[in-house]
Amino acid sequence: MILILLTIGYPHPKRDVFVGNEIDFLCRAFDRVFILPVQAGKVLPKKLKNGDKYKPHQKVKVWDVEYTIKDILFVSPKLIVLAAKEALKAIFQKNTVRYKMLYLWMIFRWVFLTNITLKNLSRLFEKEGIDPNDTVLYSYWFHFLALSVALFKKPVLLKISRAHRSDLYTELFPQPCKEFIINHIDKVFACSKMGADYINKKYNTNKAAISYLGTFNDYKVNLNKKRSKPFKIVSCARVVPVKRVEKIVDSLEKIEGYEILWTHIGDGELFESLKEYAQKKLSKKENITYNFMGFLPNSKILDLYAKEDFNLFVNTSSSEGLPVSIMEAMSFGIPVVATDVGGVREIVKDGSNGYLLEKDFTEDELSSLIEKFIQMQEGEYQRFCIEARKTWEERFNAKKTYEEFVSEIVRLAQSKKGAELKNGE
Repeated sequence: MILILLTIGYPHPKRDVFVGNEIDFLCRAFDRVFILPVQAGKVLPKKLKNGDKYKPHQKVKVWDVEYTIKDILFVSPKLIVLAAKEALKAIFQKNTVRYKMLYLWMIFRWVFLTNITLKNLSRLFEKEGIDPNDTVLYSYWFHFLALSVALFKKPVLLKISRAHRSDLYTELFPQPCKEFIINHIDKVFACSKMGADYINKKYNTNKAAISYLGTFNDYKVNLNKKRSKPFKIVSCARVVPVKRVEKIVDSLEKIEGYEILWTHIGDGELFESLKEYAQKKLSKKENITYNFMGFLPNSKILDLYAKEDFNLFVNTSSSEGLPVSIMEAMSFGIPVVATDVGGVREIVKDGSNGYLLEKDFTEDELSSLIEKFIQMQEGEYQRFCIEARKTWEERFNAKKTYEEFVSEIVRLAQSKKGAELKNGE
């Protein structure tokens, strides 16, 4: 069988980096794997070049997205009709004017992004001589890429999509064409139970299932570790508004009498302003030191965790799916303090491997939990470390999660192929 995987940039650097965790498993199950990276610009996809030089596996071929003026102007009639229906829905639904305008803008963008994705998919099939009857189409995101999969005309064997957070919940962002997508693909794999339940209930379907993402950890992990001095806190997130990394700064400002070293991994649009904010708030606190690492490749993050032996991981997001960053931390036996949003409670068990904060927590509440970990008895702290590692081993070890995910894809494809052969007889 052949697999075509649609991403928003992977395997190009800094794009969809967690896709790389499952590539080897996909390559074991499929004879050939093609990756189509479609990174959205403001309206049109960015023309990412030389993707094949980043190929993650010898079985993989990366298809560079190309398009002309003709591809932009000549839009599929079916896509135009669908967009018009969605636009009318947006106008007449009971929402704020701002939400409606955002909905209409997303539909406008999706028309061009989807149309160009469809054109490139067709060219890929033609130039590579791909047999659609032996092909699985897989969108890593439940947005315009999934819509492209749903609209693709060739009779492919199986159409599937993952679903995360921003591409799923209408409470966060408008979600155009979701009913159409669900009706025209075979399965949606949500990265959390909350996500799968949300899809099945909202769209009255049974097509959504849970498929946890996972992480690797081949390092030797010491679970009998003692807390260091200074107490080492780590956070790992894009520095963007939804991640609210500045709240860690505010909480550390409240702490007196304990030496703390805070390390943050990740860059983003607010990276420079975060550094300035930390300088303003923490520079005069002799007990607090901090280090902003910026972007690190996934392998370097794991190396850092293995080397530094961090004592606590902190996540302050206002919205999440189910963070891979927390999985990585727990794989090293690092307890977690995180906001109780999205599917976070599916990994952070309050009082067992960490603590949950309310979404709109105060700085005092976070600083109090940090101090709690500093003050607790060594035996109790080690219990948190052991439970963190156990959670990862049982539910988020990539060797388990991706084997199960790929096995399910193959099972669905073979089942559908068998049913079609039987009907053909």
